[in-house]
Amino acid sequence: MARSRSSRAASRWISADANREAMRILRSNLLISLTDLANPVVIVTSARAGEGKTATCAGLAQSLSQANLRVVLVDMDLRHPDAHRWIGGHNEHGVVDVLRERHSLQQSLQFIDSGRRGTGNGGGLYFLAAGEVVPNPTELLGTTQTSLLFKSLAKQADIVLLDTAPVLPVADTLVIGRMAAGAILVVEAARTPINAVQEAKASLIRSQTRLLGLVLNQLGERSLRFRYAHGDSKGVRDARNDVAARS
Repeated sequence: MARSRSSRAASRWISADANREAMRILRSNLLISLTDLANPVVIVTSARAGEGKTATCAGLAQSLSQANLRVVLVDMDLRHPDAHRWIGGHNEHGVVDVLRERHSLQQSLQFIDSGRRGTGNGGGLYFLAAGEVVPNPTELLGTTQTSLLFKSLAKQADIVLLDTAPVLPVADTLVIGRMAAGAILVVEAARTPINAVQEAKASLIRSQTRLLGLVLNQLGERSLRFRYAHGDSKGVRDARNDVAARS
């Protein structure tokens, strides 16, 4: 019994360590993608719900902040806000309140202790929750106020990560796509049909959203935990060849 418990504990430690390393490599690849782009606002999304986009966005935000970068994670999934649970924040007020001028941006930003406060260069992790669920998020997100919000956040941060709604069920992400530098598409292995991934990719491109990369997750302990492929004309098939981390 003791050996079994020890084995399970070691397995959890290895899995957590592999995930941290995967996030470091994803972080490095993303920063390379943003080198020549003036706009540091990046969308993290998926084709459908339940593919791990929010967990990926939260983990990436924490990894970036631990590299002494000033990071703002914004929950832009106004239909099903969940990022506050992953990041350790609250959802009492946030994006909706700022856009409707109920609270100021500075009043709504939350500092998240990610385990490393930086080394005096202004680094750290900040969070802007979604706020209340609204009946017409697409219309609200398409306003000038949303663009101004992103610009304000970009002036205050090294990188802004937007956890957005899935691409295929609703138009929310497509509406704000052109306001960002690009998007990372999260895909769950052995669950998301390739045609759904291709449709999501095509929808983003039609909406003038640059595909910065693709993250393939949930491949199992004996396989790859995450893969990352730069978005380019070769399309989604690149994800099968560009390995980000091994577990």
